[in-house]
Amino acid sequence: MTLILKTKPGDYSAELPGEFSAGELSDYLSAYCANPLFRSARFEELEIDDDPYRRPVRPEDLSFLRFDRPFGRADASQLSALIGHRMLLNIHDTAKPMYAANMTPERWAEHRLFYGERNRVLGELVRPLLEEHLFGFVRETVAEQERPEPDVASLRSLLTDVAERRGVAAEEVVGLVAGAKAADEAAKMTAVQLLAGTLNAPLRVSPLMIPAPGGNALAAMTGTRREAHPIDDVLGAVLDACGFGLEPHRYYQYYLPSTLAAMNYLSGTARDPGRVFEFLGAMCVRTLDSLALIGGHGARLAELAASSSADAALARTAPEAETAATVEAITRTVLDPLAHRFGPVALAAFDRGAREYALLLDVHHDDLTVQLRWIDSAEAYRAKAERLQAAIDEHHIPVALDTFVESWEECSTTHVHDDDRLLVIESGEMEFWNCFSGMHKFRAGDKLFIPKHRLHGSVVLSGECVYHQPVITAELDQRHG
Repeated sequence: MTLILKTKPGDYSAELPGEFSAGELSDYLSAYCANPLFRSARFEELEIDDDPYRRPVRPEDLSFLRFDRPFGRADASQLSALIGHRMLLNIHDTAKPMYAANMTPERWAEHRLFYGERNRVLGELVRPLLEEHLFGFVRETVAEQERPEPDVASLRSLLTDVAERRGVAAEEVVGLVAGAKAADEAAKMTAVQLLAGTLNAPLRVSPLMIPAPGGNALAAMTGTRREAHPIDDVLGAVLDACGFGLEPHRYYQYYLPSTLAAMNYLSGTARDPGRVFEFLGAMCVRTLDSLALIGGHGARLAELAASSSADAALARTAPEAETAATVEAITRTVLDPLAHRFGPVALAAFDRGAREYALLLDVHHDDLTVQLRWIDSAEAYRAKAERLQAAIDEHHIPVALDTFVESWEECSTTHVHDDDRLLVIESGEMEFWNCFSGMHKFRAGDKLFIPKHRLHGSVVLSGECVYHQPVITAELDQRHG
């Protein structure tokens, strides 16, 4: 590849050269995703077993997606967010040495594709474009918040408020899981998101992450050197109850867009020395979130996933006191040292990172709870689809329509749509999933309403399957849904 720089020798600007504009780089996205490791999934790849390099991205979707402008919070789970975050995760992971348990000749060939110069250079070229598209609304939202210059006291108050919000959110998630018709499936889908996050950052902040003369904060920041903590044992019990393997990104297809966003924010700030204090702010929020969900409800999630009683020792006692003690420990071991050594600039960056990551967790909460409710409402959405299709037929309502003809074991990598749709099976059979381990079998005549931004995938079970996807407008849904 050849890059032609048009600036004159000696010229310098803090901005990237014009060649790195979004329009100029759109072709590089396609070139990046041409890596065979990123092709769409086959039927046998619903789980990626012992292969940390295989990352189904759905590169065919790049032909109609745009990444040249940020989206708003309401669209944080749209298709370009899912595909963009998948690419960004893969870019970040090229900085981390990963190996399969069994490094066969095929795995070594994939290792070369993943860590090769072409993949790494193209990834770094498109990374700024992706980050602006994916995190633009986060930066803008936090920048517009009116707040005084942060000090230790105000940051402590911020973390206390965040801890309270995360506690309420955790109770809502576990309540949805416990009340689900298939609570084990809901618990496992939730646990997939928790497992994903542990692959790129520890669950808790550590003073070792603070830059120090002669120190190695990077190892602690990236998780290559982690301090053991009892909360890790709680998460381990949840994952054991789910029967999950720990190979990197084995459950890649089931990561929600918002899960990937939180992961990529931590990876992006950890790898950038200029954003270390933002990383610390985000990690303090992550600590409080982990305490609320895993520490507060890990035993219950394990019970629900395994349909059996979990070790009572996992249950959390005196949660309010434990949260207060955690905020106090963060103040003593992180905030006070930052203020003493680095001053207002570091505290302002910490504040920004904490607020941005807290916003991403709010988005993730909305994304996960809506997904869990959809997972638990299959019969209601089948009935809704019948009503809508009947209205379309009876009143001859014109709708935009996509029709697909797919053959046996043709697989649709998990994805989302940016509009509400029906799934209408004309002929053949299909297996459809919208959560880990939850499958629905559809035959000719079956219908399902698929809300926009909801993760799902499918595989054809017959020699051929013909199905349609009518687009449902808000007006059509309001009148006949």
